[in-house]
Amino acid sequence: MGKIIGIDLGTTTSEISYIENGEPKIIPDCFGNRIVPSVIGKKEDESIVVGQVAYNQLISSPDRTVSEVKRLMGTDARIPLGNKEYLPHEISGILLKELKNYAEAYLGDEVVEAVITVPANFNNSQRKLTKMAGELAGLKVERIINEPTAAAMAYGMNNSNKEEKILVFDLGGGTFDVSVLEIFEGILDVKSSRGNDKLGGKDFDGRIEKYIEEEFEITYELGLYENIDLDTVYSIRSRVKEAAIHAKKELSNQLSTTINIPFIRIIDNKPINISLELTREKFNKLTKDLVMSTTDKIKEVLKASNLKEKDIDTVVLAGGSSRIVAVKELVESMFPGKITSGINPDEAVALGAAIQAGLKNNQITDEETFIISDKCSYNLGTSIIKIGDGKVIDGCFDCIIPIDSTIPCSKKKTYYTAVDNQEEVRVEVYEGNEIMAEDNTKIGDFILSGVPEGKAGEQSIDIEFDYDLNGILEVKATVVSTGKSINKIIDNFRLIELPQDKLVDESINKAMHLNTWKNYNLGESVKDIIELAENKMNELDEELCEVLKNIVEKLKLAIIDEDKELVEKYDEALTDILFKLK
Repeated sequence: MGKIIGIDLGTTTSEISYIENGEPKIIPDCFGNRIVPSVIGKKEDESIVVGQVAYNQLISSPDRTVSEVKRLMGTDARIPLGNKEYLPHEISGILLKELKNYAEAYLGDEVVEAVITVPANFNNSQRKLTKMAGELAGLKVERIINEPTAAAMAYGMNNSNKEEKILVFDLGGGTFDVSVLEIFEGILDVKSSRGNDKLGGKDFDGRIEKYIEEEFEITYELGLYENIDLDTVYSIRSRVKEAAIHAKKELSNQLSTTINIPFIRIIDNKPINISLELTREKFNKLTKDLVMSTTDKIKEVLKASNLKEKDIDTVVLAGGSSRIVAVKELVESMFPGKITSGINPDEAVALGAAIQAGLKNNQITDEETFIISDKCSYNLGTSIIKIGDGKVIDGCFDCIIPIDSTIPCSKKKTYYTAVDNQEEVRVEVYEGNEIMAEDNTKIGDFILSGVPEGKAGEQSIDIEFDYDLNGILEVKATVVSTGKSINKIIDNFRLIELPQDKLVDESINKAMHLNTWKNYNLGESVKDIIELAENKMNELDEELCEVLKNIVEKLKLAIIDEDKELVEKYDEALTDILFKLK
């Protein structure tokens, strides 16, 4: 049947996990490392390298290496790598494919499915693209879970018999999340989550990098990157970044560190070295605002949960950046004596993902099982016209599923036609917290036609939002008087997709996606007919081959979409054609 794994897909590092004898375990990479750098590179021959090998060439080949792509997820940024460009989810797909390979080599079995974690603050688009990245890697991804929820599961695994209110403080390489959860009677209930997907360890690194650059400028009265070619700029930036990361880690264990970067530049035909001391006190000053900014989210999440700081029983620290001394001191000052020491911050999220995978795959016994609930991270709603006090205001945001609603959930509201003889309704879907729709993030729209003519307000339209455990939204609009309806799964990948001629490797992208059909239950029943059709294509002329290929693709997509009706339809069509050819 193949294995199911958990993956913490991080900004700077990633971890893989699985369940062994009812316990979550970390899977090492091919070098035995438990933590894999989230770095992808290309060698000069254009072959792809991932993880530690790619990280090793960051300094020597920065123009052929990319990292921290997670922060671009949900954008249409095109990332140059070698002689090609990729979208962020394509880069993530390459990374996930390598993680899958590590797991298969370690477990000695095929890995067909994964639970992947995302920041609690990730929006619908970012979640959908993360799922897409997993599918590009050849993984079936039925569950996307929030990182702080996963960390709480790692804690709750051995504490499900307790009754506690838990705060998870998750500061990773690129994102920050804080969640409040409650454990009671074997239930792990998420009360609220808040976060900032633009705050993480790389921002702390950036402050040290800036400090190095400023000190260089003071010493030599010259900018570190002045009057040099672009390749040299790349190389220096990479070396400064590496030195900053190293200094940050050392200051978590000692009061000062020396930053040494030999032969950083040549000035007046002389090689110049950087050598300067950075104390923990200075580092704390450089990053004080970053540390303090986390308190805003802590206060927000406590308020949303109707709790005070004193109500929290246990604090779980997750993410490597939670090791920063000033961060730990801040959390300790707010929750004295509450920080638990039993969980490795670097591994907590990955272990929680493995637990979710184990629950799904029945690898965890009934005695160990607990029920998990999660919450919606944003208000979800639509754009409407509001009429009141003699005013008509178009483009108002009307919330249908409020933030912190327990998911999965389904909510419905009724609206009315706005003008006489209105024959169709445009349903626009937004996520956010602002009063006007345009100030929020538009995540989809569609048109419901066939509305019977009549005066304004005569016809009513039901709008139903169905929000699943992966944080992916399905919208249904229905004309109440006729029952005519339309369903739409909000798929932000299509909203941000570039024109086809500008996409790189689109054919590869599509082929990788279609290859996942074997991982789905409906695939087993039509496996033989698909293989027969694909073998038959080699014997046919171009025109007939294209007909078969088109139907096979539609059948595979129906399997992936788990649409039983369409699978039966295309199975029958394929059978008819093959019979006639025979």
